[in-house]
Amino acid sequence: MSLTALIDRLATDYPDLSPQLRQAARFVLDSPTEVAINSMRRVAAAAGVAPSTMLRLARTIDFANYEDFRIPFQEAMRQRIGGFGDRAKWLQEMTEHSDSGALLSSMARSGIANVESVFQSNEPGSFVTAAKLIRSARQAFVIGAGGAYGFAHYFHYVGRMALPNLRLASIHAGSLIDDLVDLGPSDTVVAVTMRPYTSVTVQATAFARERGARVIAISDSRSSPLAQDAACLLLIPTQSPQFFPSYTAVVAVLEALTAFIVSGGDQRTVAKIADMERFRRDADIYWDEPGSN
Repeated sequence: MSLTALIDRLATDYPDLSPQLRQAARFVLDSPTEVAINSMRRVAAAAGVAPSTMLRLARTIDFANYEDFRIPFQEAMRQRIGGFGDRAKWLQEMTEHSDSGALLSSMARSGIANVESVFQSNEPGSFVTAAKLIRSARQAFVIGAGGAYGFAHYFHYVGRMALPNLRLASIHAGSLIDDLVDLGPSDTVVAVTMRPYTSVTVQATAFARERGARVIAISDSRSSPLAQDAACLLLIPTQSPQFFPSYTAVVAVLEALTAFIVSGGDQRTVAKIADMERFRRDADIYWDEPGSN
């Protein structure tokens, strides 16, 4: 059985599985690489089930044992490993299929290149500095408008699980500055904008600098108006074959910055995340499958 067929079978059977088997299947569907490289016991531990449950899952979809179940995952992983040469071959083959394949290939090329550029053009020290500025701030504001508003909201939503001082500046009243009037030297502003730069974000960032706040600029160029006198600049390439810029790299930067914030925190950071998670579950913010643990 190919990995594609195995995944399709698991997805089809998933609703009818027992709660324990669903939990195991969910991990397999979400983390196929873990199945390829780890033993049954390690996979079971990561999935939060007993090793016998992983064996039952394999037998449920007609494998004699767990090792046979792993083979499609291992074969698929071997085919993916090979570096730039294999990636180039895959992109070329995609281009040859059709006009739609050529478009998808060009999108894949730009997305991959943008994400690679994020981690090549930004030094680890820049993420460390940005994370420290946010953690140590009296209050840290995230600002973004237009296409960048969704990313500012995402970073705030995730980051506030660890940082009670993180706030999202509201643009609904027409001006970001309204929320920034009490900024001072002990505060930090995380500003996100890409070409075409939104005036309201540029103006709010300039206001923050005038108030003495430290600015973390997340933008697409060192010549960006946000980069001027920024305490830290994180670059996000946005090249795209289509009319609209690619925002793939923005997510990569924000996820990396979140990781540095959490990894540089202390036990209070861990406790804050655990508390927020518990509060959200107690309030039924997260959906749970019927019968799940």
